[in-house]
Amino acid sequence: MLLLSLFGVSWVFPFSVKETLLGWRGSFMGKKRKKVWQVGPLCLFWVIWKAKNKIAFEDSVLSIQRLKASFVYLLWSETKLWIKDGPSTLIDFVNWVDSR
Repeated sequence: MLLLSLFGVSWVFPFSVKETLLGWRGSFMGKKRKKVWQVGPLCLFWVIWKAKNKIAFEDSVLSIQRLKASFVYLLWSETKLWIKDGPSTLIDFVNWVDSR
């Protein structure tokens, strides 16, 4: 839901994860934002995997707020790598992805 709300998208998810990922094209947005949209699920999976490992191997506690913050930060970091003239600050990034 965080990813969808960042982009200002209302979407009813398909029945399975496979169908969701197959439909995750972003054809409704511009070229630059589409790149960020497409890398979103990968960033989400990475952040969840790292949090799961911290819980399993470091006896850590799950913090949803930390998980969300890590996801947004990773998505912004990846954006800076892929889009040269993209947003330079995290606040600019949040405003940029929501620009319709």
